[in-house]
Amino acid sequence: MGNAIVERTPTEIMGLDELIEGGIPKGNLVVLTGDPGAGKTIFCLQYLYHGAFKHNETGVFISLEEKPEELMETAAIFGWDVEGMVKKGKIILQTVELYDFDKLRDSIEDLVAKHKASRIIIDPGVIFHLYFERELDARKRILSLGKMLKKLNVTTIITNESTTGQHEGLYGLEEYVADGVVLLYHTRVENRFVRSIGILKMRDTKISDKLRPVRITAQGIEVLPKEELFSEA
Repeated sequence: MGNAIVERTPTEIMGLDELIEGGIPKGNLVVLTGDPGAGKTIFCLQYLYHGAFKHNETGVFISLEEKPEELMETAAIFGWDVEGMVKKGKIILQTVELYDFDKLRDSIEDLVAKHKASRIIIDPGVIFHLYFERELDARKRILSLGKMLKKLNVTTIITNESTTGQHEGLYGLEEYVADGVVLLYHTRVENRFVRSIGILKMRDTKISDKLRPVRITAQGIEVLPKEELFSEA
C-alpha cells in the first residue's frame, strides 16, 4: 500500500498470498478465526512447515491443547515432514500446560529468543479465557502479549474459535493489537459443506472484501483466489 516496500512473510497457503500482496507483513500479528473443522490447525502447520522447508525460517508452535505427536501425525497426512524439521531444530512444537498467564507469556518469549524464531503459532487462543476471572485483567495481559510478540518481530498467528458464524473476541486482541484478522468459514449449504476464507483486515495490504472458496487437498489448504463463492449456483 503506497510507495513504501513492505517486507512480507509468505504464508505458503496456496492462493492466499495472491490475495494479500505476497504474504503477511513481517512481524505482524494475525488472528485466525474459524469453527471446529474449518482447517485452522492445518493452516498453521502449513504456514510453519513451508516457512522452514522453503524459506529456512525457524517456527515455534505453542499448543495449549494438542501434543507434538498429534501435530506431527496431522502434518504427515499432507506429506509434511514436520518430525524431520523438529529434529533439525527448524520447528519447535511445545505443548504448554500452564495456568499462569504471565508464565505462559514468559515461556513464549524465551522460546522465540532461544531459537531465533521468525514465525510463531499460538493455538488455540480461545483457551486464554480460562486464565482469567476478571475481563479487565484479561485485556491488559493479552494486549501485553500481543505487544511483546510484535516487539520480538516474529510473524505470529493466534487462532480463535467461532461457532455458527459467531466468534467471541480475544479480549480486544483483534481490535487493538492484531494487524490482521483472517476468517475461515465452514458453512452448511443444503446437503454439503462449503469452505471459504475472508480477510477482515491486514495492515499495509490492499484486501478484497469478498469471500473466496477454500478446499483441503492432499497438499493442504488451497484458496481459489479468482473464484467467487457460490459462483456455480
